[in-house]
Amino acid sequence: MLLNIENDQSNVMSTNVQILVADRCQASGIFSLVDTLIAANYCFRKTSGIGQDVFPFKLIGSRHEHTAYNGYQISNIELIDVDDRPDILILPGMIEATATPEKLSKVLEASQVRVDLIQRWHQEGTVIVASCSGNFLIASAGVAKNRILTTHWLMDNGVHQLFQDQPFDVNQMMIDHGDVISFGGATAVNQMTLYLIERFHSRELAMQTGRLMLIEPTQNQQTPFSMFMPSRSHDDVHVEQLQLLLEERFQEPITLPELMNEISISERQLSRRFKAITGETPISYLQRLRIEFVRRGLESTNKQANSLIWDSGYEDVSSFRRLFKKTLGMTMSEYRQRYGVMHRNTAVGF
Repeated sequence: MLLNIENDQSNVMSTNVQILVADRCQASGIFSLVDTLIAANYCFRKTSGIGQDVFPFKLIGSRHEHTAYNGYQISNIELIDVDDRPDILILPGMIEATATPEKLSKVLEASQVRVDLIQRWHQEGTVIVASCSGNFLIASAGVAKNRILTTHWLMDNGVHQLFQDQPFDVNQMMIDHGDVISFGGATAVNQMTLYLIERFHSRELAMQTGRLMLIEPTQNQQTPFSMFMPSRSHDDVHVEQLQLLLEERFQEPITLPELMNEISISERQLSRRFKAITGETPISYLQRLRIEFVRRGLESTNKQANSLIWDSGYEDVSSFRRLFKKTLGMTMSEYRQRYGVMHRNTAVGF
């Protein structure tokens, strides 16, 4: 049953929303936005008795139809009118999260019209909101003014290559600067829409919409969803050799000096080059491999947590548990309860 929202029709103020669409965009993000805003308007009309949309919205773009990166067509798009400034401009994902930095750079080079629009409307008072790779348009437009943004966790390395002067923290699910709101990747757009409903109208309407659409409230971090996916697409033979040794032998009771002795280069020089190329120190790389091994065990087996820790090559159980929580934002027990497929029917010792 929907709760009643008290509203005086004379005091109702609509928040105009425009969603910027372009080729290679994320179709699911756009359709999720549209469906959730429709649901919010329905809940408002149903509970208030007022026959108007509290969030009127439309899709805008350079053409009446655009093709998403999955090949599907998005239509019912109005041409951009720079004089028709909305209260909120939403920038959904502009390209798939798996795109290379080179591909991202080419897409951004072709986005100057969108960048100019963002700069103009932001200066005139529009709140700019982005999810996933849409945050790259915020960074290109410079409207974040060196304030931290987020994006899909998979784009961490690429974003730092493209925007060396713009800070990004991909661990965060949402960052609200008031005039600029940045959300993480993929289906974070669902939580983003609920957040906008709460901020620009009321928590009651956001909760009603969430219940209607079966969307959970905003999570604070993307870290529980991230995976350690190291890349060896570089030309440093010594760094790649150390990566392979770590990935093949991380479960053994090894020490880094022992591994580095197998590579014909000084430990100090190799550590420096390793950090520059992978973004991790050799010890943090080893820790991430072990964390990934344990989290997969928590997800797919009923093996006791301490056994998983020992199997990963880590000997200090208490130290590993602290490291796991620091990295993923939750304890091992909490992680298994939330993501473990075996947990429902099996008692697991912690």
